[in-house]
Amino acid sequence: MTRRRAGLIGLIALDLTSQYGLEILRGVADELASAEQELLVNASYHDAVREKDRIEFLSRGMVDGVLMIAPVLEDETVNLLRRQNLPCVIIDPRRLDVPLPRLTVDNYHGMRQATQHLIHLGHTRIAYLRGEEDLESTSVRFQGFEDAMRLAGLKVDERMVASCDFSYACGFRTATRLITEHSPTAIVAGADLMALGAIDAARALGLNVPSDFSVVGFDDLPQAGQSFPGLTTVRQPLHDMGQKAARALLSLIEGQKLLMEHMEVGTELVLRNSTAAASDGAKP
Repeated sequence: MTRRRAGLIGLIALDLTSQYGLEILRGVADELASAEQELLVNASYHDAVREKDRIEFLSRGMVDGVLMIAPVLEDETVNLLRRQNLPCVIIDPRRLDVPLPRLTVDNYHGMRQATQHLIHLGHTRIAYLRGEEDLESTSVRFQGFEDAMRLAGLKVDERMVASCDFSYACGFRTATRLITEHSPTAIVAGADLMALGAIDAARALGLNVPSDFSVVGFDDLPQAGQSFPGLTTVRQPLHDMGQKAARALLSLIEGQKLLMEHMEVGTELVLRNSTAAASDGAKP
């Protein structure tokens, strides 16, 4: 059945408070503006019921297609999208096998490269702050960390691995505990906000960053370049991700078939001033 065009694209974000989602949204908005399409923005705020309700509302002919940023995406919502035949592209899905067009970043190689950077600087006691455990990307990034350590002949000390939500406060709190109890010389964090919290935790404990303690993040949010010291981090091309997902959705709306259901974009290690060679006392 052919849908009547509404000239409007729906977007459902996990929330509208994180810089991560806002950078992706900016890319979406720029791409749709160049295509002369309007954008209707909603947020689920981690609420699966609200997310499904928003999809039900939008599928009543309100929009021509939907973009979803890091959605909860329970099976009932997936089935609704498919049943309504509503064109949809998922950006950063919580699980990678979701049966819908989806766009992710190369989480594995990004985190592996970040860890190798610290190893090349002479760090061997490296702590790791995992992200939220219900995200498959959390496990993929940790695998990159583990493999980098293993290939360098280093053992991952499970006592220096901790789960954390993607917040500054959790990064500060958890890094404080890890540094106090286990004395790592560096931390790799699964998100920039956690990494920024870790930098301030190290400072609060009397350590200088980076001469005494190194920190690497993951995202390259605007705050990463504005902090002092600037945060070494893995850049996710968030703006480009928004643009690419929007282009894919417009193709689906036009009835075109995507070359790949799973689109993946690369990452880049951005070197700033939060990392330095391990001090002599820390080297093996």
